[in-house]
Amino acid sequence: MRRVMSTSLATVALVGALGMSSNAMAATPSQARAATVASAETANVDASARKCVKALKWYSANNNRYVRVKNSCSHRVCFKVDVPSSRDPKFTAQARKTKNHRYIGGLWFQGRKIYQVGC
Repeated sequence: MRRVMSTSLATVALVGALGMSSNAMAATPSQARAATVASAETANVDASARKCVKALKWYSANNNRYVRVKNSCSHRVCFKVDVPSSRDPKFTAQARKTKNHRYIGGLWFQGRKIYQVGC
């Protein structure tokens, strides 16, 4: 029964994807150019926003794990710490500040990276 359901869902998804791609091909060249420009502007904004938050130091103290984070932008930024085998904790970094954040107890894995999320 599961195999039948998964096969039918995969077929529906494939047909839907093909239907959407044929509609996208029918776009005029000016619409395609406008979409390319919009995606390039979004990519530039995302790239500049990712440079706001930087992990300066990963360390352990008092049976806890900490990360020292620096926000170099002029606005508040929210970010998460990527911790394996755990839900990623969310933090806020104030504008142009450096602060230590406790992200997990000392018996867990060390964080791998930080990534920016919406506030």
